Amino acid sequence: MIIEQGFAGSSGFLLARLGAEARRLWARMLAEHDLTPHQFGVLMALDSLGESYQQRLCGFVGIDPRNAVRVVDALRRRELLVRAPDPADRRRHLLRLSPAGAGLVSALRSAGEVIEGDLLGSLDPDERATLHRLLHKVFGSVHGGAE
Repeated sequence: MIIEQGFAGSSGFLLARLGAEARRLWARMLAEHDLTPHQFGVLMALDSLGESYQQRLCGFVGIDPRNAVRVVDALRRRELLVRAPDPADRRRHLLRLSPAGAGLVSALRSAGEVIEGDLLGSLDPDERATLHRLLHKVFGSVHGGAE
């Protein structure tokens, strides 16, 4: 089979090419929403976590804490996040999605599903599930078991 020859025979090469295409599609979608990848990560993390301290959020998203203030401030200026004192510890502040932020997350999920459909449209649901499971396994092995 011709695809198995040369660079196309390398899984790493294919992953890199697919990764480049995925990044291009995601970058275009994020630009349409005037978001950076870190801002996207914060929004999606808060959607999962409900609310969080900034430090915990940094670890969850993989943002250097020194850069997090800029990311959080940009989202707050757009009224996508709410920052409020923690009722249990007034020295701390909690971040959560605003109603506008929750609405944007819903739109981002829909846009992400379209992108995933474009990238994986040739796979049936079982193949997609298998690919996802295998990608998690590889990701976990590369990142020390982090999934």
